[in-house]
Amino acid sequence: MKMSSFFVGLAMSLSVFAAKVEVDVSGMTCGMCVEAITRELKATQRAENITVSLEEKKARFSEPKDRKLTDAEIKTAIKKAGYEAVKIRRN
Repeated sequence: MKMSSFFVGLAMSLSVFAAKVEVDVSGMTCGMCVEAITRELKATQRAENITVSLEEKKARFSEPKDRKLTDAEIKTAIKKAGYEAVKIRRN
């Protein structure tokens, strides 16, 4: 029984999130950059599971299937944090 509820939960979580998004970000130099980008992506209330890598200069997150962020919204959030979204990829 527990295993079946796990798979139901997994299926539900997969259906809720449409895509994983990866954004190349320019201008990041420190941990404060990571915090600022994370904060602004969270503020959209549609980015989930956010990770920002200073070393890779990338932000990654998942977005809900029914409330996707547009590229313009992603660029605006990152610009509001003080950086530039160079390339956006979804998979």
